Amino acid sequence: MSIIDTIRQANLSPLAEQFAKFCEELDDKSNPVVLATVALLAHRNTTEGDTCLDLRHYAGQPLLQNAEHQPLVTAPLFDDWKKQLESVAFTGAPFDYQPLILDGARLYLHRHWRQELIIAKLLEARFVAVEYDEKQLKARLDVLFGELAPTAEAYGQKLAAAMALTRKLTIITGGPGTGKTTTVTKILALLLEQQPELRISLAAPTGKAAARLSESINKQLADLQGKIAPEILAKLPRDASTIHRLLGWQRHGFVHNANSPLPCDCLLLDESSMVDQGLMASLLVALPEHCHLILLGDREQLASVEAGSVLGDLTGHGKKLTLSTDRGEELVALLGEIPPDLIVNQTPAIANHIAQLSHSYRFASGGGIGKLADAVNTGQTAGVKKLLAENNKELAWIEATGMQPGSTVINWAMQHYTPIFTATNAKEALNIFDSARILTALREGPWGESSMRERLEARLQNAGLIEKKNDTTYQGLPLIIRRNDRETGLFNGDTGIFWPDEDGTLMAWFPIKDNLTPFSVHQLPEWQSAWALTVHRSQGSEYSNVLLVLPPEESPVVTRELIYTGITRAVNHCTISATMTQFTNAIERRITRLSGLSERVGWPITS
Repeated sequence: MSIIDTIRQANLSPLAEQFAKFCEELDDKSNPVVLATVALLAHRNTTEGDTCLDLRHYAGQPLLQNAEHQPLVTAPLFDDWKKQLESVAFTGAPFDYQPLILDGARLYLHRHWRQELIIAKLLEARFVAVEYDEKQLKARLDVLFGELAPTAEAYGQKLAAAMALTRKLTIITGGPGTGKTTTVTKILALLLEQQPELRISLAAPTGKAAARLSESINKQLADLQGKIAPEILAKLPRDASTIHRLLGWQRHGFVHNANSPLPCDCLLLDESSMVDQGLMASLLVALPEHCHLILLGDREQLASVEAGSVLGDLTGHGKKLTLSTDRGEELVALLGEIPPDLIVNQTPAIANHIAQLSHSYRFASGGGIGKLADAVNTGQTAGVKKLLAENNKELAWIEATGMQPGSTVINWAMQHYTPIFTATNAKEALNIFDSARILTALREGPWGESSMRERLEARLQNAGLIEKKNDTTYQGLPLIIRRNDRETGLFNGDTGIFWPDEDGTLMAWFPIKDNLTPFSVHQLPEWQSAWALTVHRSQGSEYSNVLLVLPPEESPVVTRELIYTGITRAVNHCTISATMTQFTNAIERRITRLSGLSERVGWPITS
């Protein structure tokens, strides 16, 4: 049996098979183990989001297995395996120009190695202090954030602001409702006080996330009246864009790059956990050297759909965040005091640029959603069971039985979505739709988003609420864009709704800069119905009511991060459809993406 036949038997992705063939053509003396290695690298890159293959994880272990988990190819011991990879024509050392790069114990596709290096290098270049007047900054922090009270939650926002105003790079991580945008709006105002001509850009990975960032910042402006001069408030940016819009996406790359930097002195990037490694590298390359960078995000959320887990890598994947002694002393001088357990003798340099907000104002009342999210995030399965067994007004449970979601799930959808069809205009219809969402773990299959959409549409049709046109569109159909399109200005993740215009022509309406803009169906880039979305697609959004539908059988896709992300999309109420056994099993299953970025920015290796 040839190695290509073995790769097929291991049920790797078609891309993995083609990449192995490509490498075999480059060096026909490649042995089966080497070709199996490159196939596995390509497979895990596309299916698991790994950016490298760590030989230490596989040395002496089965490399490829069949459906019955029987070994097909076993990896050699580390030293022998490394020599075999170094001997082939398509593998190079760091800074060589070869399809594959072997850097220490990690094997990369060349582009992933280069992206990782770029991110680490350009972030480390911002590990520098900025000039500031200590007395003046201390006074302004006191005005905007008040005197520190002796409570843990009181330190978070003010400490994050002090960190951001004294360094060129700051990463602010925190869960929903911890005040990330509240904090950063004040930070931007203070930066403008120091430099009134500062050019500030706001960005997020998706259109929905960008719209939410714009909305959040605009809401904060009223609270700053009387604390910030009117002329400074007038300079605060109101509109956020997607990263692709900001960089000027075109078919052959971005307008803004190293040779054509962004006209920007400060960039605020929200929902950083959603940004894949390639896009983050492109963004950093396009930033001017002097540009102040603030990354916002929740490090506990799902990683990006594409390869990499950049925010998790940068923030140490759950490790305790501390400050060096020097950095701690500098911040104490500004704030008066900070929790003493935050200061240690030795900490990775990047940790001095990471602020964590832990107090959730959204869930401060102690409601069920916040408690459940915390229990899930900390792996407390007993606490999860207890919460879901209680009669909590914020939570509901639907036991999953049968071969597909039961009628109770469809009834939930009908209850929340039927009012769309009595709306008087597109804006009202879209607002109703945006108040509730069905979230799934899977795309396909009876428990996936596609099946949920089909079943819901069948019920809507039977109820006489919809009439399909050309078997595709109808009034009230929500849609989500799946591909960036420069011509229309619509980007992946933008959500709209089909509704007739004044002439009765069915159009797709999208919120663009606070206005609904209509597009004909022929203008639209690739799109799909949005009645149900995967949890991945819902990131960067929040809804009053959420129904989280999980399959009753074991699935590696369903993890603690996915469940946490799905639950925290809900503001007022979350209903979960699952089996308790698989639900608690999934909470104990964590996402692990292989990458060298965390170690490259200074976090210690964990076994």
